Order: sequence, then structure tokens, then C-alpha cells
Amino acid sequence: MSVSPENLLEDSDESLLSRAGCADEAAFGALYDRFANRVFGMIRQMMGNTAEAEDVLQEGFVSVWNKASEFDPKRGKAFAWVVMILRHKAIDRLRARSRRTQAMEKVTVEWRVTGVAESDAPDAPLERGEQVQRVTTAMTALPESQRQLIEAAFLKGLTHHDLAEQLGLPLGTVKTNIRRGLLKLRDSLKGGLG
Repeated sequence: MSVSPENLLEDSDESLLSRAGCADEAAFGALYDRFANRVFGMIRQMMGNTAEAEDVLQEGFVSVWNKASEFDPKRGKAFAWVVMILRHKAIDRLRARSRRTQAMEKVTVEWRVTGVAESDAPDAPLERGEQVQRVTTAMTALPESQRQLIEAAFLKGLTHHDLAEQLGLPLGTVKTNIRRGLLKLRDSLKGGLG
């Protein structure tokens, strides 16, 4: 049975979310139209960046669509449930940003500790190119599953939760594969970068 868009305007938020949980795309679209502008401001304020906030909004509503069948109107309002999901997405993104920043700071500190900076040594660009080649070679030697997870986590900034959700893998499997891959990288690069 098809529902006209006019009827959707009369439905409660909870009804729309429940219907979205039954794969009703029109109900989900109406829910998005009601909530997106209201939650976007909160996300933009959290992220401090409009483009990142737009990404979080999109990812968050994909999660709302995927989890809509879990919504229980007896436990709370639809708007609060959606805000919770989007807020968690924003927090995950902020944590990933923080981890990337910390990793870059650590690399910078390690680079300075070695005493080699591009301005200090005439052959530093050449040496850096050799280091990049060693890292690239070590990465390609990793098992495909570990390499893809490491690239997604560290180059694309995806959280472990995001990776588990996107790939349909248990969270523990994602964490274990990343940890094993990083240990293999460390072992293969030990003594070779510095």
C-alpha cells in the first residue's frame, strides 16, 4: 500500500521512524526532512567544520536507516533517539581526528629526535623517499585484510566501530587485525627507519 506524501506530514516522528524500520523509504525521507536541519546545527557546533558536519550527518542518517528497526517508542522519543545516534557519530569522528593528530605529532617528534629534518640535511628528501618506499613495501607485504583495515583506519580516519559496521565484521576482529598488522609493520620496519 502506497502512502501519499501528504499523509506522512501528519504522522508522528515515532510512527515515521517505526515505518522506516520496516524499510519504508518515504517515511525515512519524511523523517530526514523533519530532523536534518535541527540536528545539523548541533553537529556543526561539535565538529567546528561544516564539511565534516555534513559527512557526519550523512553517516548518521545511514545508521538511523540501518538501526531504525531497533527503535522502541516505549523507551523514548524518536528525535532523542536520532540525536543520540548522530551525536555518537560526531564523537567517533572527533576521536578519530584526535588519534590522527596524536599520530602526526608522534611522527613529528620522532622525526625531530632522530636529528634529521629536511632543512638540516641536504639528502633528507632522498632519505625520506627511501623511508616511504620501505613503508610501502612493508604495507604490501601485509595480509590483504590487515592492510585494508590499517589504511581505512589511519589514512581515511575511520573508527574501529565504523569499520566493523561497514564491513559487517565483529568489532573484536577489526581491532585484532589492525593490532596484528601494526605489529607486523613494526617488526618489518624495525631498525629500517631512523
